[in-house]
Amino acid sequence: MSRFTQNILSLMLALTVTALAQVPPAQLERQLKQAAQSKPNDFTAQHQLGEFYLQQKRLNEAIPFLERAQRLDATHYVNAYDLALAYVLTGHADKARAQITATLQVREAAELYALRGEVEEKASDVHAAAAAYYRAAELEPSEKHLLSLGNLLVRSTNYNEAIKFFSFGLEKYPRSAQLKVGLGITQYSQGQYEQAVQTLCAAVDLDPTDARPYLFLGEMYGVAPTLTEEITARMAQFIERHPQNPKAHFFYALNLRYGRRDGRAVDLARVEQALQKAIALDAKLSLAHYELGLLYAEREQTAAAIRSLQTAVRLEPNLTKAHYRLAQLYQRNGQSQLAARSLATFKRLKTQEEITKKD
Repeated sequence: MSRFTQNILSLMLALTVTALAQVPPAQLERQLKQAAQSKPNDFTAQHQLGEFYLQQKRLNEAIPFLERAQRLDATHYVNAYDLALAYVLTGHADKARAQITATLQVREAAELYALRGEVEEKASDVHAAAAAYYRAAELEPSEKHLLSLGNLLVRSTNYNEAIKFFSFGLEKYPRSAQLKVGLGITQYSQGQYEQAVQTLCAAVDLDPTDARPYLFLGEMYGVAPTLTEEITARMAQFIERHPQNPKAHFFYALNLRYGRRDGRAVDLARVEQALQKAIALDAKLSLAHYELGLLYAEREQTAAAIRSLQTAVRLEPNLTKAHYRLAQLYQRNGQSQLAARSLATFKRLKTQEEITKKD
């Protein structure tokens, strides 16, 4: 079949699918099943039913019809890609890999290499995944492909290369908040703290509706003293944009308490209010209970501090620093046995952490 003929058939198929999309799903399924059963050797009938199931996310039902269509016309790119995608989504890595390889013989497309990258990444083959993502970005340097490659490089701790690709991506897509988030995380991993904060602040400003850059930025309290006010302002904006997000209030509290480096007194009442709001939205947020315990301890409200820290370790038994603080408070409160128990737990967890680091 010539490329011209295949393009005409693909166009006709697309028009048919568009028309069928106006039919209610249950009725459409009956019609497509009837056509597929009555015309077992008709590519269009098999492909349309497989495509219908794929769109309905009924992947295991889609695969047999897409496979049958593939056998009828192995050169039809859309069907070949959809079959590869269905294999990937159902976890059939070997079949997906073979299908992608065969389809690349028909057409070398960036989306196929990106799909192969997903397969290899799930299989923990970082080198093969990176090669696939790189080829995808080479064929089509889209925001999506550059982001996939950069994120993989970050996950594999290849930070220098990640910075190169994120920076290249931002030259092409300067208003990409996602690429800025990737670059900011990579800069932070390399100890480039001020650059990281500036990059993530820019990401927040580009897309204030996305909670992710706020979350990364929120964890950077205190790392860039000259940009403290910039971070705190973004955390206040985080609360305004996402008032029901417990971590928005939690990170705002942390930045109020630990971010300041100008010598001015910390407004502990505002810190407490933000932590209480975080806990009200998510009572299982162990670190919020921990920070509240530290705040009460600083005020010498020992009983309240102990209660908060007890809640923190109940929610997160391996929270090493909470056990240490509890040991101190128990000792101060004259509860020697509890102090000894908490201190023993702290030492055990600390030893386990050191062993894990060595491994």
